[in-house]
Amino acid sequence: MAQKTPKIKHRAKVELIDSNGRILVDNLFNRGGIQESTNLHGWGAYLRVPVGKKIGRVQTFTVTVEYLGEKQYKQTYQQRVKALASSEKRREKFQKQREKEELERQEKELLQRRKRIMNQIELAFVKNGKEAVNFVTCDKCDANAKFLGLAFENPGSSVIVPEQITGAWCEEHDNKYARPFKTKTAIACERLEFFYDGLRQIDVKAGKP
Repeated sequence: MAQKTPKIKHRAKVELIDSNGRILVDNLFNRGGIQESTNLHGWGAYLRVPVGKKIGRVQTFTVTVEYLGEKQYKQTYQQRVKALASSEKRREKFQKQREKEELERQEKELLQRRKRIMNQIELAFVKNGKEAVNFVTCDKCDANAKFLGLAFENPGSSVIVPEQITGAWCEEHDNKYARPFKTKTAIACERLEFFYDGLRQIDVKAGKP
């Protein structure tokens, strides 16, 4: 990454005087009409002019612009370059730490969602066998889940392993742009048979779209 250098700020004083000799800019800017910008030399100073509301009444204004030169910094340019480099390193370190923490949080939530769904399937196995699909609920509400999120597909295989599961959601909370972490695809719960011939496995029904 190329090292950044501080941008030079330019300063200009702008005054707007009406026909009665009143200076109006002080009401528009908090610094007495002084503007600071890194691009002031490129596009010039800007000014907001009040518009009268009376038809046929002409208002005239006098505008004065005084270029004040580069902003006077307390630090030298070399000191600002060094300070900016240190700040950039701290920002990168902080960003990496935040990304690491966010990844750990998402991984933890993924395991919690997967554990919850498998516990629901285990409960269904005890109570209702093949109707286990009715026991799986949405990650965000208590409604029956309509879709099961998968981290990967098994080409040529009809069995879903627990490590594939990323979450479950109802139709109301289905949002393909905000699906659970690591979700690559989803399958309709109506296609699932959670227990087949007494085995605790998730099987996909054949003949469904």
